[in-house]
Amino acid sequence: MKKLTLSIFAFIYILNCFSQNSWTLSLTGYDQTYSPADFVTASNGYVYVNGVKYDNGISGFINKLYKSTNQGSSWVEVITTGLTNLGNVHSLTISGNKMILGGMDVVSANGAKIYTSTDNGATWTLSMTGYDQTYSPTDFVTASNGDVYVNGVKYDNGISGFINKLYKSTNQGSSWVEVITTGLTNLGNVHSLTISGNKMILGGMDVVSANGAKIYTSTDNGATWTLSMTGYDQTYSPADFVTASNGDVYVNGVKYDNGISGFINKLYKSTNQGTSWTEVSTTGLTNLGNVHSLTISGNIMILGGMDVNSTNGAKIFTSTYSNPTTSIGKNVLTKNAKVFPNPFTDKIIIDFTHESNNETKSIKLFSITGELVSQISITNNPSTQLELNNLSAGIYMLVIKSSSEIQTIKLVKE
Repeated sequence: MKKLTLSIFAFIYILNCFSQNSWTLSLTGYDQTYSPADFVTASNGYVYVNGVKYDNGISGFINKLYKSTNQGSSWVEVITTGLTNLGNVHSLTISGNKMILGGMDVVSANGAKIYTSTDNGATWTLSMTGYDQTYSPTDFVTASNGDVYVNGVKYDNGISGFINKLYKSTNQGSSWVEVITTGLTNLGNVHSLTISGNKMILGGMDVVSANGAKIYTSTDNGATWTLSMTGYDQTYSPADFVTASNGDVYVNGVKYDNGISGFINKLYKSTNQGTSWTEVSTTGLTNLGNVHSLTISGNIMILGGMDVNSTNGAKIFTSTYSNPTTSIGKNVLTKNAKVFPNPFTDKIIIDFTHESNNETKSIKLFSITGELVSQISITNNPSTQLELNNLSAGIYMLVIKSSSEIQTIKLVKE
């Protein structure tokens, strides 16, 4: 195999540079009568969102799928076929070459529907094998190995509240198996699910909603869970999580405010995989009410919800991260590792043979959506190899960190 040296861009890497401050309304091409139910970002940076609205003509929900090729600056509708009798949509994800969508039948009493698409949302196939249709699929998350998780919820008359189940698919949504969970004490309606490194994070409400929100974390793929609310205001329901490229997790919380007779919201960040939370100060989210969805594409965070007066329709906002400077500074490697091949298909080799710095190095690989997909630590190794044949095609960021220096490299998997 021909050895290809990466074109390396050096910059000061700021681990906590992702503080959201200013947001811009971004609705060009999007029909505001449709509420943006859930975003997903593909490996090429394209963003998809399913919008839903209630239609009086059919006394049920109808939906549209939109795509943005410019990080949410503008939107175009994706014409779809196969979404038969689909009503209210809640969730969207991507695993490899498959997009997966979850929602309810147009007649909600008929239960849930999960569809998959292999052509970027144009045509869809119903995919319910192993899934209990009485549970609404509230949110999907895709792990680094391509496994897909979804939490389903339903209202239980016996307890006059919501109950839930966690499901997993190891074949990109073709079939589902229930994950047996412990630790989700008094959990009712679940809204959100994400992964940061080795942690899955789940957010919802107490089984008695008046008791407020609950956020849980799991380090064993959803089997056991620990309550994780430090710093988070439990009066705000965690509407949607997103994980950034450095592993930081963001969640928008919403609550109904009697003073304005509408919803208000707060944005929170966790720098320790959901163990604790701090509020992010925001500006520009004018007249924003109930928030449904959050994603990241490159250096842009995208947020979707409704106007504080819901009859005014949907709102989509974008926010640019505080980007790292591109000039060389004291925290940049002066002798860079060589990484090849790029593009790669199944593995990369990281070559340190020309370096005089023999410090222990932490090597992490992130997807474009911010998920940590691989990590190792090495000391005094002239070279190391990462086996990455299980990754989907797309853009990734390799971060090599020693005690005083950091190098960041853009990789492409074919």
